[in-house]
Amino acid sequence: MRRRRAIPWGARPPGVPAGRRVRVIVVDSGINPRHSHVGGKVDGAEIYCGEDGAIHRGPDYEDTTGHGTAIAAVIRHVAPEADLFALKIFNSALVTTPDVLEGALAYALQAGARVVNLSLGMEATPAAPSLLGLCRDAARAGIILVASASNGANGASAPASYDAVIGVKGDGRLGEDTLMYRPHGPCECLASPWPRSLPGLPRERNFRGNSFAAARVSGAVACLLEESPGADLDVLRTLLRERYG
Repeated sequence: MRRRRAIPWGARPPGVPAGRRVRVIVVDSGINPRHSHVGGKVDGAEIYCGEDGAIHRGPDYEDTTGHGTAIAAVIRHVAPEADLFALKIFNSALVTTPDVLEGALAYALQAGARVVNLSLGMEATPAAPSLLGLCRDAARAGIILVASASNGANGASAPASYDAVIGVKGDGRLGEDTLMYRPHGPCECLASPWPRSLPGLPRERNFRGNSFAAARVSGAVACLLEESPGADLDVLRTLLRERYG
């Protein structure tokens, strides 16, 4: 009998949901497809602000920080057959601007996304109506947005708190393969904040935070969408409540 609230985790036999035919776009610092936890099969692009002040798209999605690769590694472990696509918006500082994030979301709407992982967050502010509008456009198009709350945020953070987005917060008390869905909480989902472990690297020296909780949820959502390919955001929320509530 399947343990309640346990997400898929690691290798699985044929016929068990693994995110097949589901494109997951990872908006982050890029992805290193050669990393052993990623295993190739990754495409991508870079979204950046040029010297002319306009938003551009380029072919370079090399990850120079490792953050996006660590996010992809978690998603790959939960949904090993998902089609991963990197959208690089961060460099070494892991910061970006609202217009670059909006450019990435606009591109995701055109790039065949079914799930968009946004392991990022900022203080919620009414001054970003275009970002909220893009998130709602994505939901209307059947794209599931999964975003992490800002680390250390005491109040609402964007875009995790938007109605068109599944917000996620990390909880270090949860096992690495556990997801809790609570529709009336500040964030709908709780999951482990730890990345996958690396040989020779103590866990305390690795990344950690809400970002990796969001990656777990994105992978679990990809597996649910393999089972229910026509599910929109409302149906997906019902599936999360039934499976992980």
